[in-house]
Amino acid sequence: MKKVLFIAFLAIAGFGKMNAQQGVLNGGLNVGIPVGDADNVSNFTLGAELNYMFPVADGFTLGPSVQYSHFFGKEFDLGGGITAEASDLSFLPISGAARFNITNDFIVGANIGYAVGLDDGNDGGFYYRPIIGHKIGDNTQLNLSYSGISVDGGNISNISLGIMFGL
Repeated sequence: MKKVLFIAFLAIAGFGKMNAQQGVLNGGLNVGIPVGDADNVSNFTLGAELNYMFPVADGFTLGPSVQYSHFFGKEFDLGGGITAEASDLSFLPISGAARFNITNDFIVGANIGYAVGLDDGNDGGFYYRPIIGHKIGDNTQLNLSYSGISVDGGNISNISLGIMFGL
């Protein structure tokens, strides 16, 4: 818990020192397919996010981001009519986000931070998320991303498709 508070303090202090220009709030939802270690215990993921982005240069924005990621546990057939289900996993990634407009319609970016584990025995871990997006309206964007959370003994990750809205 001390790590989480320290990271939150650094994020708030760092973003508070940014350019005093007006930021832009956006939020969205995504659905994903677990890959790697997560594929062994989960069938799909759902997530939500909020970002507050500040312009720092032409076509380049930075800001804090908070997300919620939920990995739904798989059901396993153990034979003889017996089934078992893996536990769901939930995370609250707190990160810094960077976005760069390649063109008027396409963006690339990344989030880096820490994902707080929300389940018993889930300590969370280092969080990273490269992202590409396509603007489909003035305030709407489709995103394709890979999210990874480095946890003890592995990596909980997914590939997701999402939609973001300017708020």
